[in-house]
Amino acid sequence: MASFRFPGSHCRYRLIPEIDSGTLCRQTTPAPGSVGRLSVWPELYSPGFLPAALGVPDAITDADKTEFAIVKRMPVLTAKRRSYRDVGRYLSDRTLYFGAPDDYRAFAAESDFELENTKWVRKKRTRTLRSMIEFSRANEREKQKIFYRWVRKAYQRKYGNEVDVPELIRRGMSQELADKIAEVRGSIRIKAAHEEQFKAGGFNPRPIKYKGQYLFGTLSEHATGMAVDIDDKQNPQLTPAEWEFLEKLGDKKVSRFGRWATEAAAEALWMDIKELSDLVVKKAGAEVKRIEKERAEKEKATAAKPTGGAASQAAATATPVTPLQEVLGKHFTSLSRWTTNGFLQLPLELVLELHAHGFTWGATFSSNVDLHHFELDDK
Repeated sequence: MASFRFPGSHCRYRLIPEIDSGTLCRQTTPAPGSVGRLSVWPELYSPGFLPAALGVPDAITDADKTEFAIVKRMPVLTAKRRSYRDVGRYLSDRTLYFGAPDDYRAFAAESDFELENTKWVRKKRTRTLRSMIEFSRANEREKQKIFYRWVRKAYQRKYGNEVDVPELIRRGMSQELADKIAEVRGSIRIKAAHEEQFKAGGFNPRPIKYKGQYLFGTLSEHATGMAVDIDDKQNPQLTPAEWEFLEKLGDKKVSRFGRWATEAAAEALWMDIKELSDLVVKKAGAEVKRIEKERAEKEKATAAKPTGGAASQAAATATPVTPLQEVLGKHFTSLSRWTTNGFLQLPLELVLELHAHGFTWGATFSSNVDLHHFELDDK
C-alpha cells in the first residue's frame, strides 16, 4: 500500500481510493466521504496549491490548460457541488480521484481508445459506445472524452478495476430492476386499474446531476441500472425554485420528506402532490382570466381617449406579454406546459405498486423534485 508524508507533524495518509472506510491518521483529520464519491480537504482548494506529494508538478502543462478550458464549457461541478473556478482546483480534484499525472494520462489514453473503438455489431444495426455516452455530437467529442474518463473511473471505484465498463453500459437496466418492473407491470392492481402500460426507461451512464450540472466523481443510479424513469414526458423533474413557485401559486405547502416508509404515508404524499397539481391548474387559469379581463377593460378605456404621442404608439406596437407569461414570470418556459393538465399524471395505484416493490420515489428527494424517477436500493 502506497503512503507518503507531508512536512510538519507526522500523520500517515492514504491515497483517496483507499480511505473510504477510514484512515490510519493519529490526529484529527476530515472524515472521508461516502463510497464512490470524492473526499476533498478544503486546503487542497487553496489558490495555486497543488500537493507535490500527490504527484502534481509545480508547472501546469499546456495539456492541462487545454483540458480545463474544455471542462469550463461543460455543465459540471465537483462532487461537493462546487465550481471549478481555476485550473488548480480542477487538477487537485482530478489528482485526488485518478492519482498522479502519469497515472491519469495512462488512464485517459485507455479510456479514449475504449470510447473510440468499442462497438457492438448486430444484423440490423451497429451500436457504438460513443452513441451511448452524453456529448455524442460530432462537435462535442473532446468533451465526451473527458466525461467518459470520469464516468469510467466512477464505475471502477464502485465495482472494481477489472470491471468491463462498456459491457455494463451495453446491458443497461440491471436484471434486478428489469425483474421488478416486470412484476409491477403484471400486478393485479395495475392490470385492474389501467389498460395502457406505463413507459419505463432512463438508463444513462453518467454522474449524479444537481440543478442540471454533472457532479464529477459520482455515479448516478441511472448509471448502475437501478433507477427508472416512469412516463417522464408527463411527470417532470422540478428544481427547488420551481417547486417553491408552484406551492406559492397553488397556495399549498407540501411536506415531502419522511413520507415513504409505509404505504399509507406514500398514498398521503401522492394525494398532497396531486392536490397541488390540480390547484396550480385552477389558479393559473383563474389568474389568466383575471388579467385578460383587466386588459380588455383597459383597452376599452384607452380606445375612448384621443390618440397619444410617440410613446403611446410605441407601447401599442410593442410585443405584448401573454397573461400566462405574466402569471409565471421567469418560470414561463419551464412551467407553462404544466398549467393545462397538471404536473402529476402518475396513477396512485402505480405509485403504490412501485412502493410495494421496494422503489423510492424521486418526489421525496431533498434536491430536485423528480416526479418520474424511481430507484431501487443499490446494495
